[in-house]
Amino acid sequence: MPKDLTKSLSDAVSGSIRASNFCCGGTMPDADPGIEVDNVGVLKFPLKPKVVRSLVEQCQMAPFGKGTKTLLDTKVRKTFELSPDRFRVSHQWNSLVSGVITTVASELGLPPDDLQAELYKLLVYKDGGFFVPHRDSEKGDGMVASLIIVLPNLFRGGALIVRHSPSQEMRFPFDEAASGNLINYAAFYADCEHEVKRVESGVRVCLAYNLIMRPSKTTRGKRKSDEVAPNPLVSSVRRWFAAHSSMPLVFAMEHQYTERGLSDSLLKGTDRSLFDLVVPVAQETDCHIHLAHVSRHLLQFADDGSFDAWDRYGRQSRSRTGRELEIGETYEDELLGTQWTDISGKKQPWGDLPLKVTSIVSEIPIDDWKPTSEEYEGYTGNAGNTLDRWYHRTAIVLWPRIQHYNVLASAGHETCIPLFNKLMSTLAKSTRTRKESVRADCIAFARAIISRWPTVYEHRRRAHTRDDSHSLLEEFRDQLVTLNDQETIVALLCQVAARDQTLPLKALIQHACREFGVSAVAAGLQTLLTPSTRKHGRDELAVRNIEWLAAVCELPLTDSEAQKIVADLCRQAVTWFCLPFSEQRFYGYRDEAREKTTAEAGLPLLLRALLNCACNEEFASVIQFVESNPNQFTLEHGQVPALKQLIPWALRRLKQIPPPLQKWLTAVRTRLETATTCEPEPPADWTRPAAVSCRCDYCAKLSEFLKDSTAEVGRIPAREDIRSHLIQEISRNRYDVTYKLEKLRSPFTLVLTKTLDSFSRTLKRYQLDRKLLEPLSQPE
Repeated sequence: MPKDLTKSLSDAVSGSIRASNFCCGGTMPDADPGIEVDNVGVLKFPLKPKVVRSLVEQCQMAPFGKGTKTLLDTKVRKTFELSPDRFRVSHQWNSLVSGVITTVASELGLPPDDLQAELYKLLVYKDGGFFVPHRDSEKGDGMVASLIIVLPNLFRGGALIVRHSPSQEMRFPFDEAASGNLINYAAFYADCEHEVKRVESGVRVCLAYNLIMRPSKTTRGKRKSDEVAPNPLVSSVRRWFAAHSSMPLVFAMEHQYTERGLSDSLLKGTDRSLFDLVVPVAQETDCHIHLAHVSRHLLQFADDGSFDAWDRYGRQSRSRTGRELEIGETYEDELLGTQWTDISGKKQPWGDLPLKVTSIVSEIPIDDWKPTSEEYEGYTGNAGNTLDRWYHRTAIVLWPRIQHYNVLASAGHETCIPLFNKLMSTLAKSTRTRKESVRADCIAFARAIISRWPTVYEHRRRAHTRDDSHSLLEEFRDQLVTLNDQETIVALLCQVAARDQTLPLKALIQHACREFGVSAVAAGLQTLLTPSTRKHGRDELAVRNIEWLAAVCELPLTDSEAQKIVADLCRQAVTWFCLPFSEQRFYGYRDEAREKTTAEAGLPLLLRALLNCACNEEFASVIQFVESNPNQFTLEHGQVPALKQLIPWALRRLKQIPPPLQKWLTAVRTRLETATTCEPEPPADWTRPAAVSCRCDYCAKLSEFLKDSTAEVGRIPAREDIRSHLIQEISRNRYDVTYKLEKLRSPFTLVLTKTLDSFSRTLKRYQLDRKLLEPLSQPE
């Protein structure tokens, strides 16, 4: 379906735009340019050898640009140049050049009234002069093309080759100028690759001009785009967005533009015709229209044969060049739109927006685009061969206005939340007449962000001490309080329930309940407390959910319906909280730290909520669950800390200790009192606990040694595998012995020495229980 639609769009475009050239050339009327060079005088063509020598003495070797650097290298460019401040041309010549510009504009598909020529350099190519393939940089704002005027002087070679694509190439030999008879010219777009072939003899002299687009005030805004768009394209665009409402439609242009040249007034040739065609279509279909750079990155498997190219003696048996790469599976295919500009020329702060390969409308299919760069990496250790390819095009991009914020949200929260914050700042500063409109935009943007909320897991977030990404999510949550829209807040709660276990919600939910009532946001709250169908649902009951529940239960709820909803929420939380603990969590890792956090922070909060709502049966269910899971809810980390929080809280808020809480307090206190009745005493002899489960002969010897009341040290000669078995048994069962190896004779002997470890552990537990009992003995 997408390919059929883009094919119809491509056909509609190609049948509607006027073709234009990427370069053009010809001859000029016989005229004297009247070039006067400082310290040389007026040049008369053809030049005499003496004049040539004088002219070259006034010139300097021409540099070339590479990235941000300007370099001199006669292996790349062998040309002499003279700046316009060192020579002058006649007024008659300038008038003649203006006439040539009119012709060039028509050939290149540019508006003649807006195209101007700016003299750049006088260039001299002596015998052996050349310039390797390159592209002209933009030497000023509005530069779109270059004009080369070759003056009549005898030379041979020095042809200009201009390429727009591998299949589009034009050769300009300048035969009339080379014979010394007429003046030749050639003009070409600045993004076209071109080269000057080596001058075989004589001297090639030319004037180089930058062609600048400077729309006049009378022509600015008067474009063909004001005409009614062709119906076939409008129909195809509507069909596209009916099927893909929030997928931007990308019209790839023929020429490549720099960031500075990304403007509708600087479009070239058929790109200008395409723009004039698409703009009215965007208006009729109510779409946003922008110019952007489109960047595609492909990461693929590639085989150059090197893995099989070595014989058994380590000699390379064959070699293959990069052109012989066999392309295999595609690992990554990323298409992004960057450097966004609207049709008025205003830059947009959107950053990178993801695009779809299937949404590209191009006369050349995207799979046939020529890469701008590629990088091949052969086999490295266990890694396979990979080929990175990058493609760059400039495009016109459309999407429906109604889907604007969904498109922006597709860039991810790290990009779109700062944009949302700016929009909220605009809302705060808006006048009364604009406030509702801006607020509607804020709500639409917020819901688009919420619909693409990232998945965040508690165990992953705690692995990073600093998480700027999550702080952005918290910032967005706080902005919703300012926005104060009920449906948007409920949408966030429902989305966060499934995707984000860590975002604190207490303040937001308290605000929503106060502003709109518990009933209005009940759907979101119920979703937060509904276990998912995933395997580890019990682990997903984040402490943050118990935290906001306890806060909601403490709100003054006079409405009986609200009280019923809150009580039902408490029952939901209890059902979830009391799900059995799974033995295997998060890729086989048991998150004991999280269990401890749930016990320490979650348990007292949940019990507070239940006491506030008088859910005594649910309170008893939670206590039963806690007592049946002593490993997760230990006395020191779960039960006693919870009681220490709940008792003063109950006395302060409820003015008493409710019976369910008193019952639990009594049970814990009784258990601790029983455990601390008698202080443990050290063993009177060398007898140690000897519950050895293994029945092998050597473990029987270990058991006899542990039961021996007179022996402190024992020896068990055994071979290595049996010694390892004994050591494992001692470690696993924590027997009161240490061991070392004695190597006096074979087999070696395992020397065992008894310790007081069991007594030490018992004494430590006794002391801890006494410490835990102390604050529970006399509750205030």
